[in-house]
Amino acid sequence: MSEQLEIETKYEVDEDTPAPDLSAADGVARTTVDEVFHLAATYYDTEVLDLARHRITLRRRVGGKDDGWHLKLPAGADRREVSAPLFPDDPTAPAPGDGVPAELAARVLVYTRGRVLAPVAIVENDRHTTYAWDTEGTLLGELADDHVHTVSLLDDGVEKAWREWEFEVPDTDAGRVAARTVDRFLRAAGGRSPHSASKLARAIDSDPAPVEPTTVRKPTKAAASELLVAALAGYRDRLTANDPLVRARADDALHQMRVATRQLRSALTEFSAYFSGPAPAALSSELRSLASVLGGVRDAEVLAERFSAQAEAEPELAAAVGLLAAEQRRREAAGWSRVDAYLSADRYFALLDAVDATIAEPPLAKRAARPAVSTLAPMIHRRIRGFARDADDLLAAPDATNDDVHAIRKRAKRLRYAAAVAEPVLGKAIRAEIVALAAVQTRLGEFQDAAIARDAVAEVDLSGVAPATAFQLGRLDAVEERRAADARASLPTLLRRLG
Repeated sequence: MSEQLEIETKYEVDEDTPAPDLSAADGVARTTVDEVFHLAATYYDTEVLDLARHRITLRRRVGGKDDGWHLKLPAGADRREVSAPLFPDDPTAPAPGDGVPAELAARVLVYTRGRVLAPVAIVENDRHTTYAWDTEGTLLGELADDHVHTVSLLDDGVEKAWREWEFEVPDTDAGRVAARTVDRFLRAAGGRSPHSASKLARAIDSDPAPVEPTTVRKPTKAAASELLVAALAGYRDRLTANDPLVRARADDALHQMRVATRQLRSALTEFSAYFSGPAPAALSSELRSLASVLGGVRDAEVLAERFSAQAEAEPELAAAVGLLAAEQRRREAAGWSRVDAYLSADRYFALLDAVDATIAEPPLAKRAARPAVSTLAPMIHRRIRGFARDADDLLAAPDATNDDVHAIRKRAKRLRYAAAVAEPVLGKAIRAEIVALAAVQTRLGEFQDAAIARDAVAEVDLSGVAPATAFQLGRLDAVEERRAADARASLPTLLRRLG
């Protein structure tokens, strides 16, 4: 498979509008013209159009220079295109649905949730392509003049025909500049903003309704329920957006998905008094399971990176940290197997459905109707003060353990997530407390990282380790012990800033 960022602008145009001469556009030195291609594509979706509702397209296209399967996923204002060949390298490999490559079907499981992908439309297109170049021979972009004919395969689907322009640019500074300058040129030549986001959307009339703001009133007038539901929706969207990236092993995607999972859970647990019935608690428990599965990979990844950095900083410990890093990489690989299995299971799809249902019809308690400014803000203030007192008392106890400190860290993290939900109605004083809380959480994180590193050292079976390496492990343990002690010793001062 291959991936690229697709940066293109679409224009609706009348059938008799003359094709524009791109060489007259600002910044374009010359143009070249390709042969006319006849493109034939079959688009796939579920029976309830899960992909179309999320502005995702999946097609099998022949003709032109890029025969194959193409999956297009939203990426901010642009789209990320994932391509696969028409025929898999392994002809015996199973393919779900009507021949959809398994790799592409997996990328959209967070939306399809096991529902079958099947043809929903046929789109044929006579494409006239013009390439725009600058004075140095660098490609600025390509203009496709498309004459489109579509057949919807949905019940009561119809045939349609229209003409449109697409101007696609490379993901470069020059390309993005060309996108803006050529946009003005094409609009002057008769191009208009399209009625639909894609050919498929127009073919099957599936353009999503405009997204309405979750909170429509000013924060000072909003009910607590508005902020809570808005937060849940935002965290849900963060989770689902990162799911395909996790499956593709994109950098930082798993961490972001884990954070979104914890944010969802925190919003349900920290504000449990604003919800009614057993469903939110059950959902919180399932979110905890997901976070745990993701955490198996993330924790091993962080430890491996920590040990690798230690090898560079202190080469004399290279044998010990190399041994530790290798073990964490093994655990990381095993963790990925668990992640892949979990994200393809019915249990995960049921969790996603439950999150959607909670957002669509939140089981709110009566107090959720109260103004957010007079209920959520004071609650955050009280909890931060209570956290500071409890944490200070616990750290002062002579029998406080590392597990106790870890519990403080988890509570601080949940508090920060809760504060983010109420952020629109928090005053200046509480915002200052949150900044101080962030400093406490950072130091607690440093303590926890050192403590986990020491646990990894303690788990090494020394029976098969060379004496020199065992000695290095002892030195490394002492280094991490000092780091943990320093972090813990600084906490009382930081906690006093919250009082």
